[in-house]
Amino acid sequence: MDRQAPARASPSAAARYDAGRQANLAGRPAEGERLLRSALRSLDHHEGPVPGLESVRGGVAGAPEARVRVLLSLSTSLVQRHGAGPALEVATSALHLAEGPLLGREEQALLVTKCRLQLAMIHGRTGQTDAALAHLDRAMSSFDRLEPRDRFALLLSRGAARTDSHDPRRAEADFTRAADLAHEQGLATEEFMARHNLAQAVALQGDLPRALRLFRDIERLGGGMSASAAVALHGRALTLLDAGLVAEAREMLQRAATEAGRTGERLVEGEIRADLALAELVDGDDVAAARTAVGARRSLAGRAPGVRRRAELVLLDAHRRRGRRLAEVVRRGQGLVAAFDRDGDHVAADLARLVVAETEVDRQRAGEAVRLLRATADLTHVGSLSTRLRARGVLAAAARAEQDHPTARRHLRAALADLTRTVAGSSSLELRAATHHYAQGLASLDLAVAPDRSRDRLLAVERWREAASRSPALRPPADPELARRTTVLRHLRQQVRDDPDRADRLRPRLRELERSVAALSWSAPGGEAGREVVTREQLGRSLGTLRERDTSLVYVVEASGTLFAEVSVQGRMRTVELGPATPVQELARRLAADLETGARSHGGPMEELLQRSLRRTAQLLDEATLAPLGLDGRVLVVPTPGLAAVPWGVLPSRSGRPTPVAPSLTAWARPATTVEGRRVVALAGPELARAQDEVARVADAWGGTRATSLGEAGAADLAAALGGADVVHVAAHGRHRDDSPLFSSLWLADGPYFLADLERESRRASHVVLSACDSGRSRHRGGSAALGLAAGLLWLGASSVVAAPCRVPDEVAAEHLPRYHRLLAEGIPADEALSRAAAQGHPLAGAFVAWGAPWSAAPGDR
Repeated sequence: MDRQAPARASPSAAARYDAGRQANLAGRPAEGERLLRSALRSLDHHEGPVPGLESVRGGVAGAPEARVRVLLSLSTSLVQRHGAGPALEVATSALHLAEGPLLGREEQALLVTKCRLQLAMIHGRTGQTDAALAHLDRAMSSFDRLEPRDRFALLLSRGAARTDSHDPRRAEADFTRAADLAHEQGLATEEFMARHNLAQAVALQGDLPRALRLFRDIERLGGGMSASAAVALHGRALTLLDAGLVAEAREMLQRAATEAGRTGERLVEGEIRADLALAELVDGDDVAAARTAVGARRSLAGRAPGVRRRAELVLLDAHRRRGRRLAEVVRRGQGLVAAFDRDGDHVAADLARLVVAETEVDRQRAGEAVRLLRATADLTHVGSLSTRLRARGVLAAAARAEQDHPTARRHLRAALADLTRTVAGSSSLELRAATHHYAQGLASLDLAVAPDRSRDRLLAVERWREAASRSPALRPPADPELARRTTVLRHLRQQVRDDPDRADRLRPRLRELERSVAALSWSAPGGEAGREVVTREQLGRSLGTLRERDTSLVYVVEASGTLFAEVSVQGRMRTVELGPATPVQELARRLAADLETGARSHGGPMEELLQRSLRRTAQLLDEATLAPLGLDGRVLVVPTPGLAAVPWGVLPSRSGRPTPVAPSLTAWARPATTVEGRRVVALAGPELARAQDEVARVADAWGGTRATSLGEAGAADLAAALGGADVVHVAAHGRHRDDSPLFSSLWLADGPYFLADLERESRRASHVVLSACDSGRSRHRGGSAALGLAAGLLWLGASSVVAAPCRVPDEVAAEHLPRYHRLLAEGIPADEALSRAAAQGHPLAGAFVAWGAPWSAAPGDR
């Protein structure tokens, strides 16, 4: 009887294997699993070559080699869909087959390396870092014998393992080599993956602008379109979260989770939802964080225990912040520490220790908290900025609990120095402001451990406020892509204004443009290093400047829900308790509402009634803040974020008296600006009846040939004025965007001129007057860092800005501000000229505020 020849593998096995691998790369693991299982079935009971599948050693691959490679790709599908257990089982069976007698020596060496590489990936994805590194160490011995894709995968995996082992610098080197290799070989998807991981490693080193620039460059690759969109969004969102852009991170994580669910990436979706819970926790939404963490933990049941434990850790942290079951939080947290350590996931173990340590501080067990943190990899120096600051905060709180205030202050000084170094790396106003989100609790703690003396309390607060309002050391570099997108955004906004029926159709495009402009802005690099924080000697010099300028100081501070005023008059300091913060802040909100209705009713039958309401609210707020202090003459106010929108000039005790406002004492005490040979440009925007008359009268107030007025000015006109004039006056519609301050704007002839435009323009103007509604408003992203048009101009280097934090009627501004300029042209300082002009005008004229440092024009020929 003739012996039957071995069956040959179907030619479709190679095609299904290749299609399954591509489905995995594209983030479609369900499709990948189906194709790869089909390929395995076609290989069952077959021997001999597999047509269409090239061997690792060249030529056509045999059935044993094909089976090993299909099993490895199948394990990639399984880890996404069913977790680590099934994936490890399949990858281990591939390793046993590769080590068996059916393969040649060269094939065996290469395939065993592939198997160890895959096992390392699975262990790494599930938090078992030690096991992953052990496999990678053995795989590196065959690095030079691997084909480019496998060399890439080995570098990528080792970089990931090093990242998880608190070694982001060496991880960066691996990811850079992997990206270069992929680029040389034309592997677009692989290059996308490597550069994505590279950006994350850079972010872990604290260089957030560079990380965001790398993410921006990834978007431009184009070849990354076949990679997992969910993974790309996830990594970028985590960088935004570390930068304090919490709302933006939450939105992006939600988009990433939706995308992962759509493509069947169950493990990725679980990881993303665990981080979404963390973002909600950072945002102060403890209830949402707990709900999301429970959902993430449930979705990962039976899969990826390391990721499931991370979701559990977020849930425990939410319980801690709500003060619930603290003893249970400690017990379960210690269990997570032990489990993470067993898996070799030391990063997660240290984060769990940090949560337990915070809980122990809450339980008045400071010594135990310090012991826990000593067992970590020194979280004050490794990991993300938010983790480093959090660790410093726990150590400071523990020292405070033990009445060791000097040690607490030392940790807080170190935290502030770390924060300022990180912020110095960015010239983006929004990123600099947002990063201070993580400072608010530290600043409050610094005040709590300050010595009980007025000057020491002032120093504790001034350090943080000065750091939050520093100007970038560098102007962002020219970015043609950002300029193009901002111009398109301006024109589309103008189209919507001209034709409101187009708003719904253009809204998605506008939103996408705003996202891209913001991303480009955030990635702008900054200087090399930050300045030192404010010292006691520097504070002394600033207080001396107050005396020299015959100015009193009211520095408003909030501590434990109570407002205090640190008051300095002629070198003598005192602390005055103003009372609970909430009622005063409510009065400030009522004043803002009365100013709004008063402006809208101007010239109408209800004007007098509403003006009486405004005067009554202003009187009440005055009695709660400045009036009891009994101050005369010039008073500098440094407000809390809750009082930042108060136009102090409308309060009765400050009527007709100069009342400048500054973000910090240090900012106000810098050298006063006196301009000689001044050049003045006044610009008018559209759709304001009195705007052109106003700017003509402003130019006339200065006289001579160095004052220019422009009617129907456009964006280019304003940019030229800011870059070439000393004094710039803008009469236009203004809009503050509290949801996105970067897009606060002045409406000009060709559309809105955004704060995002201002960031990159050359600037000479030292005094800017914004005759525009709401141009003095700002948003505080946690802490005391503010962002809005007036605050942005100060950050960008203008010495002095006059603006109103509310609506002001066109007629009031058109009468008041030319009068102000006439006084300014006579050499009267800006704050005094503003108060004197307001005393002669409509009550709403007092809504304009002199922000920043002293400014004046040298008297001269008009």
